[in-house]
Amino acid sequence: MKKMINRFFSGLKRVLGLQETISVVYVAIMLLPNLFLAITEPYSWSTVLGSILLPATFYLLVSVSLPRPGGVMLCTLPLMILGAFQIVLLYLFGGSIIAVDMFTNLFTTNASEAGELLANIWPAVVFVCVIYIPLLVLGVRSLVIKRRLSGVFRRRALWAAAASFVLGGIFVLVSTFAHPGFGVKYHVFPINVIYNIDLTLDRWSQSEAYPETSRDFRFDVTRSRQADGREIYVFVIGEASRAASWSLFGYERETTPRLQQRVGDGLVPFRDMLTQCNATHKSVPILLSAVSAANYNDIFQEKSIITAFKEAGFRTLFISNQVPNRSLIDFFSEEADNRIDISPREGQLYTDNRPDGDMLSYLRDVIAENDDNLFIVLHTYGSHFDYTKRYPAEFARFVPDHASAVNRENRDVVCNAYDNSVYYTDYVLDRVISLLDSARVCSALFYCADHGEDLMDDDRGRFLHASPTPTYYQLHVAALAWFSDEYRAQFPEKYRNAVANRDKPSTTGSVFHDLADMAFLQSRYMDSTQAFTSSGFVFNPRRMYLNDHNKAVEFYNSGLRPEDFEMLDRHHIEYDKAHVRDILY
Repeated sequence: MKKMINRFFSGLKRVLGLQETISVVYVAIMLLPNLFLAITEPYSWSTVLGSILLPATFYLLVSVSLPRPGGVMLCTLPLMILGAFQIVLLYLFGGSIIAVDMFTNLFTTNASEAGELLANIWPAVVFVCVIYIPLLVLGVRSLVIKRRLSGVFRRRALWAAAASFVLGGIFVLVSTFAHPGFGVKYHVFPINVIYNIDLTLDRWSQSEAYPETSRDFRFDVTRSRQADGREIYVFVIGEASRAASWSLFGYERETTPRLQQRVGDGLVPFRDMLTQCNATHKSVPILLSAVSAANYNDIFQEKSIITAFKEAGFRTLFISNQVPNRSLIDFFSEEADNRIDISPREGQLYTDNRPDGDMLSYLRDVIAENDDNLFIVLHTYGSHFDYTKRYPAEFARFVPDHASAVNRENRDVVCNAYDNSVYYTDYVLDRVISLLDSARVCSALFYCADHGEDLMDDDRGRFLHASPTPTYYQLHVAALAWFSDEYRAQFPEKYRNAVANRDKPSTTGSVFHDLADMAFLQSRYMDSTQAFTSSGFVFNPRRMYLNDHNKAVEFYNSGLRPEDFEMLDRHHIEYDKAHVRDILY
C-alpha cells in the first residue's frame, strides 16, 4: 500500500511538472464559474455554449502566451478572485452572477456583518480555497521549472482558441437574435462582472455627489389639517423581515403575539405589501423618499420624508442601529435635527450591533423632554443575518437556534433563529406603541420592512437577500400601521380608510406617501392616491421592481420561478397573471 501511495504521488509530481498540464488545469479551473452558471441560470443552449467558448478563448491564449506561462497566469489573479466570489455567491443563492448591488454591499457592509456571514458559509470558502490556492501554486511552479511549453502544444492551443472564438461568436449571435434580453455584458462571465464593477463605481460617485446635487431641493410642504395639541409620528424601518414568517400574516408559528392582540385596537396590518428592491442601500432610500422604481434616478436630486416633516414644522430625529457607510441612507439621516447611532464604533473595526430594543430609551427621552411635534425614524437591524445575534437570549422561543453552518441540514435551526428575531421585533414594536400610547397625544406609527429574506425554503436552497433576481420570500414584506386613541378620535376617517385598504396591494414605493398622508402633508411630490389612509387609494396592477441595473420591471417579470408563483398564489398576492413572461437568455 505504501508503495502504491508513493507511486501515485511520484506520478502526480511528474505530471504537475509539465507546463502543458499546468496550462490545461488553469483553463479548466478558470472556466468553473462559467460551467456552474450554465447549470444554474435560465440560459438557452446558444448562450451556454457562447458563455463558455468565448472565455475559453481568452484563457487558452493566456495559458500558452509564453513558454513559461506562470507569470501571465498570476496576472489574472483578479479574475481568480472574481471566480471565487462567484462560486461563493452560487453557494448562497443557488444562482445569479455577481451583481452591482453585491459590489455596493461591499462598500456598505460593516466588518461584523461580513464576519457573521463568512463564519457560517465556511464550506464554500473552503471549497474556493482548495480550488484557487493550488492554482496560484501551479502558477509559481510554472515560473521555476526548467521545462517549457512545447511548440506543438502551443500551436494546437492557438488553433483551439481560434476555433473557440469563431464558434463562441456564432452562438452569441444566435442568442442576440433569438433572445432580446441577451447581452454579452450581461450574461458572459467574467465580462458581465467587470461591467457591473464599472456600474458600481458610477453609482457610488453619484451617491458621493448627493449632498451637492440635492442641496437646493424643497418640497414646499403645506398642511391641510392639524391636530388639536401635540402630534408624534414614528416610522420604523424593518430589515430583512419577510411577511411569510409573521403570524400576523398567517404564519403557523406564533411569532407576533403582541401585535396580534392590538389588531382592532388601532393596529392595521397591510397584507399585500411588496418591496421594490431587495438590497438595503436602495430599498431603504425608496422607503424614505418620494421616488419609486419607475423614477429611481431622481433620488439624487431629491430629499427625504425627514425634510418634508421639517418643512411642516416638526422636530425630527433619526435613531439608527446601523453602521454609517456614506450611502444615501446616511445622507437622508443627516437631514434630521438630530441623529443617534446606538451602536458605539469609535476606533472599532469589528463590533456587534446592539439589540434594537436599545433604541427605546432614546425614544422615551425625546418624547418626554419637550412638547414639540415630532417625526422620528427608527432604523432597526431587524432580522439581518446572523439571526441569533439579533435578539437577547430570553427571546429564544424556538430552539435549537445555533447552527454551526448554513446548509439544508441545519435549515430548521436557522429558521428557529430567524423566527426568534421576528418574535423580538414583535416585542420592540409593541414597546414603541406603548410609549406612544402612554404619551396621550395624537400619534401614529408606520412599520415597513425594506425587503424579505430567503431561508432555503424550497429545492433551490436560496438564502439571504440582495440576489440579482428576487424570490417571493424577498418580495413580500411585513408592513403595518398603528393609530393612537387621540389620532382616531380627531381623524377617524384616516383610520377607517386604513382598515378598508388593509388587504389591497401596494409597494414600498408608497410608504413616503403613506407617512405624508397620515400627517396631512401636501406637496406636488406627494400622491394621496398611493396612501392606505386615503379614501382615494388606487391600486396599480403592474407593481414595479427595481432590478440590479436600476431598470423598473414588473415584479412578476423579475426572474421569479414557478416556486415563487406558487407562494404568491398561496398568499393571495395580486399580480397580472396574463402578462407573466418566461425569461430565457
